[in-house]
Amino acid sequence: MIARSEAEEHLRIIRSLMEKATIYRALSAPAALVGGVLSFAAAAFVPVFEHREDGTAIPSTTFTEVWSVVFFATAATSLFLIKRDADRRGEPFLSNGSRSAFRAMLPAMLVAGVLTLVSFARDTVPQQVPWWMALYGVALLGMWHFAPKSIVVLGWAFTLAGAAALCGLPQAILAGILPRPSDLPSFLMAGTFGLFHLIYAACTWPRRA
Repeated sequence: MIARSEAEEHLRIIRSLMEKATIYRALSAPAALVGGVLSFAAAAFVPVFEHREDGTAIPSTTFTEVWSVVFFATAATSLFLIKRDADRRGEPFLSNGSRSAFRAMLPAMLVAGVLTLVSFARDTVPQQVPWWMALYGVALLGMWHFAPKSIVVLGWAFTLAGAAALCGLPQAILAGILPRPSDLPSFLMAGTFGLFHLIYAACTWPRRA
């Protein structure tokens, strides 16, 4: 059974996060914009590089390297914005609220990381894109109780899109549209990590009263 003091601390953290929901939404909009733009750029770059006119083969690690750059650049932008806002408010970067948010996302992100490492060793990273989509959505939904509604909606969008991709629905729809089947992973990344994040940024961008 949770001690009374611990329960009160949990309630205080949740209440604090809910009060700062607007701030988090405003902070995440620029990071979502960066992630969306970089995702579209990466999704355009990988297929072009894979099918260069000189016929040279693309290194097997290129897909992983390109999307790793996108991930770390977006994560760094988000952490920078959170730290800057914490400094402005005179609060520690790793506050109780921040640790609670990170803990909520950790299980899904840990599974995604392990899956990526295993698939990298097996040279099957592009095949894990549906899992990336679904697990990222689950990570966002992990903050259900103290995240703004926009984060929850984004989480459901990624989770449902990932589930559909795992069932092969986008693959069946795009079978006769894409010029090459190998372009599908990049297309899925552009349609979710690119488009979803740009829509999110447009809907939640801080506006002056």
